[in-house]
Amino acid sequence: MGCASSKDQVEIKKTVNYVGKTERPNRNRHSDGKYKKPAVDKAPPKLDESGRLLPEEVVRRSTSSITTKTLTLGTEEDPVIVEYAHWTQRGYYPDDPHKENQDEFSVTTKFAGRDQDILLAVYDGHGKRGHECSRFAKRKLPGSLNKFLRQARGKKYQEQLKSQPGGSKGAKGYDPDNWPMLEPDEYKLCCRKGFLEVNKDMHKATNVEDTISGTTAITVSLHGTLMTVCNVGDSRAVLGHEVDFVVDNSEIPTIKGLEESKEEIEEANNGSTDDSIHQKQFPETGKLVAIPLSRDQTPYRKDERERVKKKGAAIMSIDQMEGKEEMHENWGDMVLGEDVDIHGDPPRVWIEGKDYPGTAFTRSLGDSMAESIGVTAEPEMLSRHLTKNDHMLIVASDGIFEFITNQEAVNIAAQCDSPIIACERLVKHAYNQWLVYEKRTDDITIIVCFLNVNKDPPKDGATGSTEDLVELAKNMYGNRPVRKTPRGVDDNLSSSIYDKENDNGEQKEEPPQQ
Repeated sequence: MGCASSKDQVEIKKTVNYVGKTERPNRNRHSDGKYKKPAVDKAPPKLDESGRLLPEEVVRRSTSSITTKTLTLGTEEDPVIVEYAHWTQRGYYPDDPHKENQDEFSVTTKFAGRDQDILLAVYDGHGKRGHECSRFAKRKLPGSLNKFLRQARGKKYQEQLKSQPGGSKGAKGYDPDNWPMLEPDEYKLCCRKGFLEVNKDMHKATNVEDTISGTTAITVSLHGTLMTVCNVGDSRAVLGHEVDFVVDNSEIPTIKGLEESKEEIEEANNGSTDDSIHQKQFPETGKLVAIPLSRDQTPYRKDERERVKKKGAAIMSIDQMEGKEEMHENWGDMVLGEDVDIHGDPPRVWIEGKDYPGTAFTRSLGDSMAESIGVTAEPEMLSRHLTKNDHMLIVASDGIFEFITNQEAVNIAAQCDSPIIACERLVKHAYNQWLVYEKRTDDITIIVCFLNVNKDPPKDGATGSTEDLVELAKNMYGNRPVRKTPRGVDDNLSSSIYDKENDNGEQKEEPPQQ
């Protein structure tokens, strides 16, 4: 029998088979396991007289959890019970009715060597080949993050063993259960490496064209009670946090359809009632505050705008590019996440003197042409420990948040008995809001988590306390312009608010879709 070489070096196995279980539909794989492009349904969409999709057509474009799922995460001392569900709905573009869903999501359990860790992610592709980019990110990003996190934990374990008397003698060569937990800065460093590696690999991939296409990517991982959020683009993560004062939500409109009875919702869900799930008890109205955990990275933000300009980028809207609007950088005073932008002609990133690439983001995965003018895959990251005051987590693409504020999303979800019903209501409300403002609907993807946390919150303004999180919410977002007045309830929903004549009596062209 042979012996291992030096026991001072603890072997870390290849991580490719240890990513954990990631929820992925099997329908996109051949019997040999290789990925295949999903078939595009060429049947014409079913519309009503006003041009809206019929209910059965909406259902056909939707995929969701069958029921709410429950996991016990965290640590033995501070368990975190997570009930979660997900929902995605393909958008409808009248000029491109068979456009594929460019949104993707992934839920990876038993993540990075810990049975009690999880990774939630949403990807929103943009550009003609955006679906290729979002699918590539879904396939690669969980594994890349897993690799660097396991390496860091394994290395930290080795260092601990070396510092002990006798070194690593008697230690198991591969025992992730004994690997130490990572500190916030250590965890974020691994995430940064993962995002940059996947972006680099996407550029090299022969089956992905990312020259002027790309994807957003937002990930939320739980490592013990440590929650780490990484973001590129404008998908969002929002925390529902309990405060000991009442927040004035009087300006949030009554949401048509939320009076729908539980029986009607259960019937719509084919009789699935989630009876096995204990109904989450949320704080009284006004005490559950939406805390933004991510920042939309677009040229609306002055800091991002100045960063890409230093790299040579020109910042203009489509109307400015076409000479229909004078050049300026006054993008209004609307606060992202608190107010809703319905203008539809955002500032974009261009190569100076050129009419490309025109990306509406300052950070993303892919978009290789835009990298030369500052568009980067460097994620913005935030780490906080979950506490008893944290009751809800929403991770979603801008299909949800384009016309719904963070607080409104939290309020809607808090009225629901389970995450799957919360997903359904939010997707339904977002879809209806799209039809109020535009003649198209974007792809809509969401993950909703109800949280039960055992850890007490810190006090006196310390990181993660209520005071700290409320201050974070105040300073999280940049500015954004006020959009045009929406349609009235009797207006024809088959027409767009952009279908109006310009000053020259010519029909105004609808802004291109990102």
